[in-house]
Amino acid sequence: MAAPHRNLLVVIGHGLREDVLGDVGAWPMVTPNLDDLLPRAARCSAVSACPADPGGLISLLTGLHARQHGYTLSSGKPAQCDGWPLMLAETGAHVAGAGCVGPILPHLADQVSVADPDEMDSDRCAYLSAVRDRDFFDELLVQRRHRKRSGPMDPYPLALDPADDIDGFIAQQASDLLERMPVDRPWALIVIFSGPGSDLPPPAMYDDAADPVLLEGGFVPADFTRIDALAELDYPRVALQRLTPEKIARIRADYLGRVALFDFAVGGLMNQLEQRGDAARTWTVIGSDRGCLLGEHGLVGHRSFFAGAVETPLILAPPTPARCGRADTPISTVDVAATIALLGGCDLTGAMAGRSLLPLLQDEPLFPAAPGGAALCEYGQRVMLQTDGHKVVFDVETRAAIGLFDRERDPEQRRNLIGEAEGRNVLDALRWRLGDALLGLRHGH
Repeated sequence: MAAPHRNLLVVIGHGLREDVLGDVGAWPMVTPNLDDLLPRAARCSAVSACPADPGGLISLLTGLHARQHGYTLSSGKPAQCDGWPLMLAETGAHVAGAGCVGPILPHLADQVSVADPDEMDSDRCAYLSAVRDRDFFDELLVQRRHRKRSGPMDPYPLALDPADDIDGFIAQQASDLLERMPVDRPWALIVIFSGPGSDLPPPAMYDDAADPVLLEGGFVPADFTRIDALAELDYPRVALQRLTPEKIARIRADYLGRVALFDFAVGGLMNQLEQRGDAARTWTVIGSDRGCLLGEHGLVGHRSFFAGAVETPLILAPPTPARCGRADTPISTVDVAATIALLGGCDLTGAMAGRSLLPLLQDEPLFPAAPGGAALCEYGQRVMLQTDGHKVVFDVETRAAIGLFDRERDPEQRRNLIGEAEGRNVLDALRWRLGDALLGLRHGH
């Protein structure tokens, strides 16, 4: 298939929850730059294919589920993959990347690669190399060591200007790359931020993006007897047991500060794009690999199937406004990957599990339907199937259902229906739908 002269700006927020965008209205904060895209875009909620790192990002880049690409467990080891970045490069497009683009470095013609915030070696991280001789460099390394020990529980703020923050640096490098994109051939710029789910406090300017006093509500201490089977704890039990509404409010405020920084970065990139002569040929895709829990069920982290950890935003914006519809089946991040590949004029490989979301821009139903009529998510020894009405979790080793929730009547997933008559009435049907979804992965699409 000949690639059309269509450009792509793909912006990925690591750990960006679906409900923090301003159009949802769930938090005392707005995201004006993201919201400005919505009148001409398809806006969806996508289920993360994997809420563990790096599995979620690998799925978003490849269109493969965790059981297909193999990254089902959290791992600090660097992972490389092919996926749609390689497919775009093979069509002749100029593919560039800024930020946490390590998994796709071999496929980038131009890049500024930033390592995970755990990384202490400046030779392997453009950000650390750039600030190595700045007066805050030693304190920055201290902050990173502290973050590795304490996560967001005990923040170590630095009085940094936004441009000196890791995501501020990524935004500036992305803007510079965008200015250098060719005008005589298709291009794709992939920007992967380290946050907002990086567990780092925001730079000083965004420290008060949301008032912590307004963020204390709704916190309930963890009931480990109820959630042990449904989540892997990202932090020790003792740390979670010490959480208070005040501490959760601070964690939420720091996270939302980084969301505000991400929103500002998107605004800067869109302004930069408008200055280019090929803006009328450029599509913008904004998404996330996974979400992040901010005190729901007494948890902080991401390795669970609770809504905050797996529901991610998707903004699919063509150059001109489109008549957008709503998804008629659950959307997965593997669908986002397939859609990006198709926008770039690529033929989908048989192994890719996703389907095109482009019909949403013509207000048409999605086809083919999602395997099993639902979205899959998995990590470790657990797999989740999310339908319009329910969410069910199975233990892969024992094949036992360990969680069943009514998404319409119990959106916060507080009542596990396993063992109840109401649950038994729907569990067999969901088990069959899971089997259909997994069989579809075995045979490809």
